[in-house]
Amino acid sequence: MVKKIIFFIIFFYFLIIIQTSFLVHFSIFGLVPNLVLLSVIFINLFFLGQESALISAVIGGLCLDIFSLSGFLGFFGSYTLLLTGFYLFLKLFLKQYVRIPIIKKP
Repeated sequence: MVKKIIFFIIFFYFLIIIQTSFLVHFSIFGLVPNLVLLSVIFINLFFLGQESALISAVIGGLCLDIFSLSGFLGFFGSYTLLLTGFYLFLKLFLKQYVRIPIIKKP
């Protein structure tokens, strides 16, 4: 558990550094891709129903809140709420509407 938290903190730290220092120069129409948001979505898709999906959403949101000046909506914790909301939406949507086929061995 502690190893997952430390791994996600380091992983999101490097993503934020890449996003804020390197990708700013390659913006398309003034928009810079949010690597933390994309990685949290992919982690939630691949680790659905596990505790690491929620941990990644919370830690990614906290890292974005720490490194942003005013936050997404203007207050601290807005990115955390946004990414946790994505986690809940993906969990409920995939549970309700997506069926993953189970491959049975012959």
